[in-house]
Amino acid sequence: MRTDRGLDRLITFLDAIVAIAITLLVLPLVDVLPDEGEVVDLDALLVAEAGRFGAFALSFAVIAQLWLVHHRIVERVGSYDRPFVLVNLVWTLTIVLLPFATEVTAVYGDERLAIAVYIGTMTVSSACLTLLTLLLVRRPYLRRAGADPAEDDLPGALLTTGTFVLALVVGVAVPAIGYLSLLLLLLPGPARRALPRRAD
Repeated sequence: MRTDRGLDRLITFLDAIVAIAITLLVLPLVDVLPDEGEVVDLDALLVAEAGRFGAFALSFAVIAQLWLVHHRIVERVGSYDRPFVLVNLVWTLTIVLLPFATEVTAVYGDERLAIAVYIGTMTVSSACLTLLTLLLVRRPYLRRAGADPAEDDLPGALLTTGTFVLALVVGVAVPAIGYLSLLLLLLPGPARRALPRRAD
């Protein structure tokens, strides 16, 4: 039997996992601070660890954006079933892995496998969000009463996940581009806004 309390517990559980994961991102930054009594110039420290700070900022933004998309999805959810729960659990797995993937980028830099781990984790996360949107489209009984089906932007979700896949392929194939391939994610927004104008 599916209950409102069960759905609330599920969403609270998912939000708690995201909150913990996004907090864990900062722990490697604490480790770069010198030991007590050791004198290290702060400017030099920040320059030396610029890559780690950059990876932290990017991963924070990515987790925040993934959560915002997930939040918009669950706002339209009024019930749940086993596939919905399982996809959400896989999604949280990708969120939990992101702090590890972030540290991999800081330690291994532009190595192909490091790029694959980092962007690949984001790609799977995006794919899970797309699958959740697909579940809402294919299983209307999951949708909250009064929720507008037009808000289920499956084309936009597919476009975003496809762009993640492209960024993964480009980043791994051309390590010189590497993580900069994530800039491709700036394209889906303008592309989606252009589609209705072409249809007119």
